[in-house]
Amino acid sequence: MTSARARRLAAAAVLAALVATAGCGDGGSDEETSPEPVETTSAETTTPEESETTEDDGETNGEIFLGSDSEEPSASAIELPRTKVGEPARGVVEIKAPDDGTPEPLRDEQGTIGGEDVEIVQSCAGEVPPCNVVFEFTPTVAGPYTGELTVTLADGATVTAAIHGEAVEGDPTDTETPDTETPDTETPDTEIPGPTTSEPVTPEPVTTEPPTPPEDEPPTPQTT
Repeated sequence: MTSARARRLAAAAVLAALVATAGCGDGGSDEETSPEPVETTSAETTTPEESETTEDDGETNGEIFLGSDSEEPSASAIELPRTKVGEPARGVVEIKAPDDGTPEPLRDEQGTIGGEDVEIVQSCAGEVPPCNVVFEFTPTVAGPYTGELTVTLADGATVTAAIHGEAVEGDPTDTETPDTETPDTETPDTEIPGPTTSEPVTPEPVTTEPPTPPEDEPPTPQTT
């Protein structure tokens, strides 16, 4: 009795151990998977400073060279952009210094167009070249205009550049001329008669035969 009861207890203990082992194995096989991180791209934001475009794109309308020991001062013509009457035209002039030596600051710059002073927006007076002189002129009438821009050096010498521009009444970018339609004129077809040639008609010769006397009448004797 005791041995049989011990065997049953041992068998129950072994079965319980097997059940516990199986339960632990199933629990160990279930691995918790953590979600993969999702990459989020933030939209690039443009600051107001980056969105603004500068008006000065590096282009100039003319140049003034101050000269050197080996080269004389020179200046190119200042070509202003075409503008509408009443709207300002801006000119940017580059003041170029010599490569050799140390340039001195400019003393002054003045410009006139049609007897009127231009407005100096950016001055080089008191600055050491290279630098830019920026000026504006507002035309009041349509048509081409000319003027001068003079810079004064530290020693009192001056260099002058010519100014050219044009003002228009309408759109300054419209350079096309209106098409003028020419009415179609049809020329009537006229037949030109060709030369006519008339050939002379040659009359046919007419022959006259003497009448034949009747058979019952004797012939008329001929007299010689």
